[in-house]
Amino acid sequence: MPETIRMATVREVAEFFRMKEATVCRLASEGHLPGLKIGKSWRFDMGALERLVTGRRPAAAGHAVKPK
Repeated sequence: MPETIRMATVREVAEFFRMKEATVCRLASEGHLPGLKIGKSWRFDMGALERLVTGRRPAAAGHAVKPK
């Protein structure tokens, strides 16, 4: 079953990482945080951010990642 994408705002990501919203925007614009800019607003896939924190690689659609 495919993973549901949970989109988050800059404010939600800032709360998740316990940092300022400006820092989230800067890190996203520099490519350090995976995000999507829609107009003037950033949106983030929380699953991708959680994988970034835990160091897990994203699974291909319908395929499990084998542990090392």
